[in-house]
Amino acid sequence: MKKNQFLKESDVTAESVFFMTRRQVLKALGISAAALSLPHAAHADLLSWFKGNDRPPAPAGKPLEFSKPAAWQNDLPLTPADKVSGYNNFYEFGLDKADPAANAGSLKTDPWTLKISGEVAKPLTLDHDDLTRRFPLEERIYRMRCVEAWSMVVPWIGFPLHKLLALAEPTSNAKYVAFETIYAPEQMPGQQDRFIGGG
Repeated sequence: MKKNQFLKESDVTAESVFFMTRRQVLKALGISAAALSLPHAAHADLLSWFKGNDRPPAPAGKPLEFSKPAAWQNDLPLTPADKVSGYNNFYEFGLDKADPAANAGSLKTDPWTLKISGEVAKPLTLDHDDLTRRFPLEERIYRMRCVEAWSMVVPWIGFPLHKLLALAEPTSNAKYVAFETIYAPEQMPGQQDRFIGGG
């Protein structure tokens, strides 16, 4: 089995990508000077994004049990949970970054099933309890970097997709894994708009 290779922080994005010209530096300094002239309350508000609720309220039901493999942990501080949940692109719930957090509560998760079909020897239909019973959960810490010049350090709890695929035993004809989600515009308001995949 091939050993995982982890990148150092300096390997992720070349520094030259973020190189600033003299004009850009002067512009940034001017913006910084203007920001410093704002009242103290405005400074506090600008920096408040980096603070937040580190522990969101626990969802109803039994807490998840999971391991924390050392290979997937790191020393980077986690992005506060309320910042992570309040800045998302799940267009099924709306176009605004805050829409998923505001609208996800309308999604019915019980009953919920996952169906695996197609080029597999063992087609499956599993519910949430089947998944957590069959696959040990693990926590991995990931740093997400976006082309929009922001990043988040977030915990991910789940299991590797390859374990689920192995259970279904893909045939030698299988080339791709396709994912299809629920269409329920009454639960996911973003699906009501035909321009973003609904209607």
